Amino acid sequence: MATQSFSLLGILALCWLTAIILTLVVPGDRVRRVVGGLIPAAGLVAMLVFGQTLGPGLRLLVSSLGLLYLLKATILLQRSQATVRAFSPWGLALYFSVWPGMDPAPFQQRAGVDPALLKAAEGRFPGGYVSMVVGVVLAVLSAVFQPNLGTMAVGWLGIAAVLLVIHFGVSEILTLALRGFGWPVGMLFDQPWRSRSLRDFWSRRWNLAFVEMDRLLFFTPLRRRFGVLSATFGVFLISGLLHELALSYPAGSGWGGPLVYFALHGALVLAEARLLRVEKRWPLGIGRLWTWFWVLGPLPLLFHAPFRESLIVPFYATLHTLICSHTLTWWFHLALWLAGAGHFCVLIASFQVPTRLGWHDDLVKLSPFNRKVMWTYGATIVLTIVAFGTVTLVLHDELLRGGSAARAISLFIGVFWLFRILVDAFYFRHEDWPKGPLFTVGHALLTSLFVALSGTYLGLFFWRQL
Repeated sequence: MATQSFSLLGILALCWLTAIILTLVVPGDRVRRVVGGLIPAAGLVAMLVFGQTLGPGLRLLVSSLGLLYLLKATILLQRSQATVRAFSPWGLALYFSVWPGMDPAPFQQRAGVDPALLKAAEGRFPGGYVSMVVGVVLAVLSAVFQPNLGTMAVGWLGIAAVLLVIHFGVSEILTLALRGFGWPVGMLFDQPWRSRSLRDFWSRRWNLAFVEMDRLLFFTPLRRRFGVLSATFGVFLISGLLHELALSYPAGSGWGGPLVYFALHGALVLAEARLLRVEKRWPLGIGRLWTWFWVLGPLPLLFHAPFRESLIVPFYATLHTLICSHTLTWWFHLALWLAGAGHFCVLIASFQVPTRLGWHDDLVKLSPFNRKVMWTYGATIVLTIVAFGTVTLVLHDELLRGGSAARAISLFIGVFWLFRILVDAFYFRHEDWPKGPLFTVGHALLTSLFVALSGTYLGLFFWRQL
């Protein structure tokens, strides 16, 4: 396994370096177009020839990441050598590494922060962050109960967890981060649950990186030769073939399912445009039911049983082994050390409150006595948090053993942080918080820390009560 992993890293590094070097070195527009056209074919041949020596999981990474690098190179080879060399080095590095989108335009030069783009991404961050956390929790629970759930349940729950974490979570966070650093990237997913037709779903809301790729590489040449309708259906067929490489190739079976899924959706999108006119004639609710019926109903064709059973289920079985190889005592032992340190992380935020929230300007409006009361309350809370962290670290073993006093302390600390979470959820309002991406991200991280602290101490209390 170690040898295969090393080989995989070598293959991905080779694809990455080859993609970057070719885009920078190949001269002449005609030569660049020819090389760009040969790259995906060469990558496909290499995958089919050498990928058979890898396991399903490693083939999945090769077929997804390796092909992604090469297709990005194909897109850049459509531009002149001088244009690509004028790109920001940081922009090229981001385009070829962390950013899954296919349009290189946002990475030509760092444009500075666009307030409108940043505000839009900031508004989407909380939902994305919650999706990511829910996905992680779902993944952990699926792994813990994997032996009791059955193969089908683990496969579908595992796919749902991946979609929540990556598609609805990390994509939003990554977009905010890059926009915050001045790279005007577009959204990767645009609230697909609001789709009112399949055309709306596939062209404007779902996996917009794929939409960019289809537009830049396939749709325009197909439209020129065959017309709009044939080009539209052709793009769906190409998407089906690419998903065969991403899903059936790693599994070594299930061929045809993804292609049929996308061919079906291509036909339905054309039917919407020519016959049904879903977006114009149908009520919004009916349009959404129509969309999600066809997205979810044939989904077993896309994420077919061989893919789930050879990749998803083994992954969660491995995760189950990793989690359950340690006892609950071991996990609480680790959690208490982290909780103790977590209290001092809370203090880092607490010490910024007077400055960040403008206490020096607002408190002067109070009478001297009320101002002193507020500072006293603040100092008391800080000392309480210091005490919680210190007690946890110093009396770690006693808390873990769960004597009467230890359980009482655990209950008190857990309820303290639970009360803080409830106040944030039901008393504070979103409008009360200062505006700006740093406050939005900080609020999400602090709330996550409060949930972790409350869960650790209350979990320890109830565990020792049993």
